[in-house]
Amino acid sequence: MTRANPRKFVVFTVAGAGIGLGAFMAVRFVRASGGLAGELETRTLVDAETGDVLADIRLPTGATYPFEHPKTGRATLYPAERCHWTADGDATLTPTYVLLNAYTGTDGPTMCPDCGRVVVAHNPLPPDELMIEAAEREGG
Repeated sequence: MTRANPRKFVVFTVAGAGIGLGAFMAVRFVRASGGLAGELETRTLVDAETGDVLADIRLPTGATYPFEHPKTGRATLYPAERCHWTADGDATLTPTYVLLNAYTGTDGPTMCPDCGRVVVAHNPLPPDELMIEAAEREGG
């Protein structure tokens, strides 16, 4: 029978303690910062009744729309889609927030009130070249 090497024992013990301490610190950091899921649950919403845009609204885990308005208590909030086009065909860094007709059960395509383009779920950005021009023009 071979004897255990005390040096290996110390190395493995220290390494295990380091890994355990690292995991413990990571869990503490995530909990103290509100958790990783908290970042994913912050949304920009549009009030279906007033058209008001509410930015950075924290939603409860598993919430489904329409979401409850924090001021009125009524379920009138829906996810906002971003449109980065201007009426003259340029891109802009400052989006227009749009409520999709599909969210509210309204027939027909959703049109951006600023540029007149169709807005869809996960609305795509204008081409990179136009976004770069917008950043240079708008100082972004």
